[in-house]
Amino acid sequence: MLQVIQSNSKSFWPALCALALSAVAAYSVFSWFFQIQSIAVAPSAVPNAIQAVVPQTGQNAIQSNHVATALGAPKAMEGQSGANMAASSDHQWTLLGVVAGASGRGSALLAVDGQPPKAFLPGQTVAPGWVLHSVGHRLARLAPSQQDTPTVTLELPKPEN
Repeated sequence: MLQVIQSNSKSFWPALCALALSAVAAYSVFSWFFQIQSIAVAPSAVPNAIQAVVPQTGQNAIQSNHVATALGAPKAMEGQSGANMAASSDHQWTLLGVVAGASGRGSALLAVDGQPPKAFLPGQTVAPGWVLHSVGHRLARLAPSQQDTPTVTLELPKPEN
């Protein structure tokens, strides 16, 4: 038979530990339940803010050369004429590296119009109608294939110390 033995000393610690463990278990069950419920909600229930794109004119117009300079692109050369800018606007040139000796011989690593970069020697065709004219210390000069004088000068940015 089962006998119940009563003790004179009553301790509340076992009851407190049981209550704490049951509270942690209940918290765990409810948190899992709410986490599963939040997954079931469709993501399209959140409203999206749509902003109309309006072309800007006048004083508030975005000037891409200022934005590019702010993001770390080298500043455009001051001495480059309008004809040079128009001639080079047909292609997007990116000078990634130059290997040049004192004699002027060497090669330039160029990316043209977003293509993977390639190494070019002076005299080679870089793009249709354009050749690498010459290379120098941290620069490459491009010329139209029918001219002997370079019209576009690409320069590597100065290293930051």
